[in-house]
Amino acid sequence: MVKYVVTGATGALGSRVFKHLLDRVPASDVIVSLYNPSGATPEILSSGVEIRKGDYADPKTLESAFAGATKLLLVSYPSIAYGIRVTSHEAAIDAAIKTGTIQHIYYTSLAFAGDSKAAVMQAHIETEAYLKKSGIKYTIIREGIYNESFPLYFGSFDPMDGKDEVLIPDGDGGIAWVCRDDLGEGTTKVMIAESEFDNKTILLSGQQSVTLTSLAQKISKIIGRNLTLKIVPVEEYVKNNLGKSDSWPESLLRDWATTFPAIKRGECATVDPLLRNLLGRDLKTIDETLEEMLGSKDASAQNLKRYGK
Repeated sequence: MVKYVVTGATGALGSRVFKHLLDRVPASDVIVSLYNPSGATPEILSSGVEIRKGDYADPKTLESAFAGATKLLLVSYPSIAYGIRVTSHEAAIDAAIKTGTIQHIYYTSLAFAGDSKAAVMQAHIETEAYLKKSGIKYTIIREGIYNESFPLYFGSFDPMDGKDEVLIPDGDGGIAWVCRDDLGEGTTKVMIAESEFDNKTILLSGQQSVTLTSLAQKISKIIGRNLTLKIVPVEEYVKNNLGKSDSWPESLLRDWATTFPAIKRGECATVDPLLRNLLGRDLKTIDETLEEMLGSKDASAQNLKRYGK
C-alpha cells in the first residue's frame, strides 16, 4: 500500500499538491508533516489526514513524522539562504532513509539550469546532488517560475508607486511562466505515477516563454500606463530597491540580482510539454494571472503585498 507524507502543505505550492492529492487518494493514505502542527490550515484540519510534527531543526521529529509512509514530498525550504536550506533538505533526506519505510522522495527544485550561478538555485543544486547520492529512489521536479511571483522578477514591481520605469539588473530573457495550481496538480500526478519518473530530473514548465519586456507591455495594457523596462547595473538596481519602505536587506538584494544573468542566459525559458501532457489540457497563462492580480486596485494591493517584501 502506498502512503504519502507531505511537507510544506501550508505553503504556496505544497498546499496545492495537498489539495490535488486528496482529490485522488483517501485521506487515510496521507500524512502532513508540519514544524508547527497548531498552524495547520482549515483545509488540512478538516481533511481527515494525520498531522505530525516535523521540524527541520530537529531531525528526530522528521523521522517520526515520516515513519510508516512510503512516498515523501520534500517541498524546498522557504528561504533563499543557502546554508539553512541545504541543512534542512539533507536532514529530511537522512530522516526519510532512517525510517526504513520511505521508498521514494519527490523533491521540488527550481527551473534554472543545473550549472546555474543564480544564488536562488545553489541550494537546489546541492540538494539534487545529495539526493542522487543517497541511494534512495528519487524524482527531482524542477518547478517552473510561478506566474504569481512575477513582481520578484520584474524589478519588485509595485503598481501603486506610480513609476513607469521598471529597473532590472544585467539583462532580459524569457521565462516559461506557470501558475501554482497547475504545478500542484502536475506534481501530484507525478507522485501517484507507478514508475515513469523513477530516478529522473523533470521540468514542469508553462506552455510559452515570455520576456520581462513583453511582460511590461502586457501589464501596461491592464493598468493603463506605459511601462518601460530599463536594464541597469547591479549597483543602481540595489540602490533603487533599498529606497523602498519594505525593502529587502542589501545582501539579499545582491543575491537576488544574480537571478537576472541566469534569465538572460535562457535558463528559465525552456518550454517542456510534460506538464500539459500530464494535465491533458492547456495551462493557465501569465496573461490570465496578470489580469487577476492587476485587474483592480484592490486586487493589486492584496496580491502583490507578499512579493514586495
